[in-house]
Amino acid sequence: MSRIGKKPISIPDGVKVSVAGATVKAEGPKGAMACTVPANIKVTVDAGKKQLRLECNYQLAQDRMNHGLHRSIVNNMVTGVSKGYEKKLEINGTGYNAKAQGKELIINIGLSHPVKINIPDGIKIEIPNPNNVVVQGVDRELVGQFAAKIRFIRPAEPYNLKGIKYADEVIRRKAGKTFVTGTT
Repeated sequence: MSRIGKKPISIPDGVKVSVAGATVKAEGPKGAMACTVPANIKVTVDAGKKQLRLECNYQLAQDRMNHGLHRSIVNNMVTGVSKGYEKKLEINGTGYNAKAQGKELIINIGLSHPVKINIPDGIKIEIPNPNNVVVQGVDRELVGQFAAKIRFIRPAEPYNLKGIKYADEVIRRKAGKTFVTGTT
């Protein structure tokens, strides 16, 4: 049995969860989301305990995997509509910066042209200063994917740490070339 799948999901205050067939919908202060679970997974809501459970009758090995996976997806959905998710990125380098214009994020990162990225629906971008970008949203997968797309433009290199990195990312510094002059 899936250990993750057996854990109940607690429903925070202000979040309303409804189950219709194989579709689970969650509404909260940050927004609303829905997902579909496989047919062999049964979702039950206990309003008294404010808990949500996913139960599965295991017939195949894939059922065990799906049980834990969909429990995590539903848990992320409930957390997203109540608290939301965010990823913080740092831009390091001389002249490197970012700005948001409408539904576009424009990043100057040392290339011959500024890089323009369309901001998808459901994502909110905050730029507290030109060298920091905060990606916020309800969908954990979408927030992480968009942050990775931004970081992919120019990942921080290990010599001078120039580029884009996550705020909590640790990059191991490498020593540069050393020139030794020989005396003869």
